[in-house]
Amino acid sequence: MTGAVAAAMTLSAAVLMAPATPHRRLARGDRRSRRMSPQAAIGLALCAVPLGAVLLPLPTILAVVLLGVTVSVRYHKRRRGTRAVDESRELETAIEVLVGELRVGAHPAQAFAVAADEAHGAVAESCRAVAARARLGADVGAGLRGAAEGSALPAQWDRLAVCWQLAADHGLAMSTLMRAAQRDIAERQRFCGQVRSAMAGARATAAILASLPVLSVLLGELIGAHPAAFLLGGRAGGWLLVIGTALVCSGLLWSDRITDRAAQ
Repeated sequence: MTGAVAAAMTLSAAVLMAPATPHRRLARGDRRSRRMSPQAAIGLALCAVPLGAVLLPLPTILAVVLLGVTVSVRYHKRRRGTRAVDESRELETAIEVLVGELRVGAHPAQAFAVAADEAHGAVAESCRAVAARARLGADVGAGLRGAAEGSALPAQWDRLAVCWQLAADHGLAMSTLMRAAQRDIAERQRFCGQVRSAMAGARATAAILASLPVLSVLLGELIGAHPAAFLLGGRAGGWLLVIGTALVCSGLLWSDRITDRAAQ
């Protein structure tokens, strides 16, 4: 237990002593600038691994690495999901404004510029980029496909590009096709929300099952069996800790895969 406490203190000190980048010092008001970059996280992990190797047995280090990778994967996957939901709402709003501008006869450049003013985040930046292409006389459909490359919803932007290309090639009303695309995005958003709500119980069950080994260790400590010392002491207990951690992490990732596929 002493080695585990020392390792935790060392990791905490490494995080606190990490210097801020110039961008983070100059742009503290920006929410994104306060987030740790993946490169910084990898650097901290590489610095902490040698220290942990000195203080902890090898099986314990492997278990910690497995747990850290699983937490990181689930965290970034959840962030991508949240970003996709937010972007879908912003895109729906932007298309509604775009359709209104196109119906009154506005130029595509003006329509996308107004939509960008009403939207926020990545959707606003993409609409501004498309508006700039339209002012220069470039292909708007290609601009919409380019917006899909850095988006959390590439399929939606590709669908908009297809609708725009169909209207341009066959002389159809662009506002009508854009309205159809907006309704499709709204229905998909509503369906995904319903599926996420239905899958909340399954996710909670997976989290409870994953926490049962931890509760078992705590109960063992309460009755005086000292399972933590056995698991963290290396040798056979350490490798049992690695196997158990691997099974728990794989179960969590597999349950996430099942629920994510159901929501798609």
